[in-house]
Amino acid sequence: MKLSLTTFATSVMLISTLFSQALYAHVMVAQKGTLNVAEDGVYMVISLPVSAFSAIDDDNDGKLSAAEFTLHRLEIIKTVHSKITLKDKNGPLALQGIMLSPVTSHHSPQTPSSHLVVMGRFTLATADSALEYQVSLFGKGEHEDTLAITATRKGKSDKHTFELSEKNSKVSLFSE
Repeated sequence: MKLSLTTFATSVMLISTLFSQALYAHVMVAQKGTLNVAEDGVYMVISLPVSAFSAIDDDNDGKLSAAEFTLHRLEIIKTVHSKITLKDKNGPLALQGIMLSPVTSHHSPQTPSSHLVVMGRFTLATADSALEYQVSLFGKGEHEDTLAITATRKGKSDKHTFELSEKNSKVSLFSE
């Protein structure tokens, strides 16, 4: 039985909503991300360091507590909207359904987090568009200055693996 990418992504988001934040500890490894292109959209899952965000670490411990996450959640979403973009030939695509979760351990779910998992869906007009992806959220800590991303396109053998950094924050995908 094969699940469509859309069904899979929808299931992941639903399960993530229904279960505790501890589930996110295994959804995405730190400094990694995926873009899965389907007929109707591009599904993004990315793990970002807390130090990439301004003014959310109130106690300056380099981590995000549950209280800090709750207090700054809307600010984090606003930053994601402005610092992560995907464009096709018609311009920027809308990022919808953003879900955030601090990465926590099974054993200590209340421990402050050094990373956030961000999930969302960019709406596509056509599935075969060439795309441009840009991320301008990089951490200040050691090994937090790059993001390794894998992009795939449903039904095709198109797969792009690339690394983004402050100096190289944008990549063209699936250009014909």
